[in-house]
Amino acid sequence: MARPYLNKTDRKKMLLDTAASIVDKRGWGALSMITLAEKASVSRQLLYQNFKSVGQLTENTADYMFEDLYSATQAVLSDNDNDIIKAIREAQAVLLTFPPGRVQALWNIISHNSFKEQHFAKISRRFRRLISNLYTPHIMKLMNLDKKQAGQTAWLLMMSFWGAQQLVNDKSISIEDASTLITSHVEWIVLGRKAQSNR
Repeated sequence: MARPYLNKTDRKKMLLDTAASIVDKRGWGALSMITLAEKASVSRQLLYQNFKSVGQLTENTADYMFEDLYSATQAVLSDNDNDIIKAIREAQAVLLTFPPGRVQALWNIISHNSFKEQHFAKISRRFRRLISNLYTPHIMKLMNLDKKQAGQTAWLLMMSFWGAQQLVNDKSISIEDASTLITSHVEWIVLGRKAQSNR
């Protein structure tokens, strides 16, 4: 059966959709030009027209997978600018709705805990900076912290988010209990930071 014609933009999206599905199901180690060509039913020559190297394919796939999570989190924080606890609770709910394979793949990139390749380290640093920068202005405003302290607090909160997601994936806790736990944790951090700044 002949493959339907796709313009350049739609073809790239189809390839990234397919690459993301490979990573969701089998992890980053399974993503290669060969596996993507087979799964997408295209030639490796066509892949190299879209991605100059496996490194570029990996980076583009990671960006593609990250974009939905980043955009949804950004929207939640903007909609709840005056209530950081509610904003963080809803941002956590966004993460909890993502497919477990995607969350695990993004966590592996963000934590950079299973890769030796340098391009993963670069992606990891960029994603961590983007995530921290989403929360830092809200935390500065709420807790009266300077930018550096707010960024550190933001990253501490992000680590608890991903930890809660891991507990859900491991079936150690329900999504509802994870949300409650995160809310309590956020309130504890907020109150603790406020108490410190009032000394």
